[in-house]
Parts: sequence; C-alpha cells; structure tokens
Amino acid sequence: MANVAVQKIEDKSARPLPLFQELEKQFEQVRRRAFDLFEKRGRELGHAVEDWLKAEHDVVGWPAAELSDKEAKYDLTLTLPGYDPKDIEVTVTPSEIIVHANVATEKKEEKEECVFSEFKSNDVYRRFELPEPIDIEKANATLEKGMLHVVAEKAPKAQAKAIEVKS
Repeated sequence: MANVAVQKIEDKSARPLPLFQELEKQFEQVRRRAFDLFEKRGRELGHAVEDWLKAEHDVVGWPAAELSDKEAKYDLTLTLPGYDPKDIEVTVTPSEIIVHANVATEKKEEKEECVFSEFKSNDVYRRFELPEPIDIEKANATLEKGMLHVVAEKAPKAQAKAIEVKS
C-alpha cells in the first residue's frame, strides 16, 4: 500500500485554491463540449441534460466513489486504476476532501490507422463535502491496487464548533 500526499488547508478563505481555478477551466470545457453536441444534432431542442451529462463524461469522467461515515471518521474510497501515488493530489479542508488525479498518456506513432481510441490525458477531479468538520492533521491517503483510500478523523466537538463559527 503506497501513501499519497495530502495537502492540508486550515482556512480555505485565506486565498483561492489553485484547484478551484482548474475546476473552473474544466467546467468551461464541459460547457463547450455540450454546446458542440447540441450543434452536431442540428440544434435540436430537448436534449440539454443528455448533452451535458455526455459532455461531463467526455471531459471529466467520474470514477466510482464511496464516502462512509464511521462514527469518529470518514472513509472515502475512489477507483483510480492506472494511477501512481505521484499522479494523485488529495486536498483536505475542515469541510471537504478534494481529489485531483492526472496522468498523461503519450500517443504512439504507428503505421496502422487507429480505428478507435479512448486513450487521452486522464484528468480526474472529485470534491466531497463532509457533513461534519474533520481534523485535517489526522487525514491520510493511500493507494492500493487502483483504489484510493482517504481516512479523515472527525474534529472534536469543541473544535468543530469553532470551525463552524469561522465559516
């Protein structure tokens, strides 16, 4: 089991997180892709949700995830097959866990014509809001057999109240 680095941010209001700027760029890519799908259909109305979901899947993709509440901690499991720990960035704040994984695949130069390929730069962003504040110092992440496990202990009740007051 390999450890994954966890970036811990006490006060997310102090400065904008670069991760959110990247998420904004991806949102714009999804919007453009959904509009392209709309245009390819001849601007036929009635497929906005379908176009948006297809665009989101094309641009972002969504690996399967599960967030469990286990009394004193949260346990997040996310499928990330093909990623190494160095490809994964986990960011925790008192109220959320954000996962960014990125691995670029190089296109092979072959003489044969490729008929179909889904290989591309594989960029994953997932954000999980937590129902209760966590102690960011006690959060850790590991990667084993393509499964990312993030464990975050809940903040003690007194600390949780102080975090809520800050927000």
